[in-house]
Amino acid sequence: MWGISQLMKKFCGGAKNRVKNLKKYAEVNNIKADFFIASEAGITNLLGEWLDFNMAVIENSVGEQSVGASAGFPIPEKYLAEIKSTELGKVMDKLFHGKELNKQGGGINKLTHDEISRIDLTKQAFIMALVKFINGEIWK
Repeated sequence: MWGISQLMKKFCGGAKNRVKNLKKYAEVNNIKADFFIASEAGITNLLGEWLDFNMAVIENSVGEQSVGASAGFPIPEKYLAEIKSTELGKVMDKLFHGKELNKQGGGINKLTHDEISRIDLTKQAFIMALVKFINGEIWK
């Protein structure tokens, strides 16, 4: 590993655990699927800067797994303690006088003046995770 923080491991692990649970659910309920997908967002310290990322995990029906990440955006140090004690979405709601902004495009939508939404970041993470699957053996 290249110094990935414990927080990064935790939220990537969260997405991997969701995929595992989806596979169990599918098996118990006799559901066939080509892919199992999950995402998780979280903050991590990267080279001394706190950033928020989305992580996506995709696993195919034979157990091959791929992970992708979105672009990250900086988190000011002054909000870290509050984010760690609650969650980023609640801090964003407070800052922007919103209610459940995460269901309306996310705080990133406000921060980028409607240029990038939470959905855009999640989509980006899934596209990055798909790279391994859409390029066949050349990228495995």
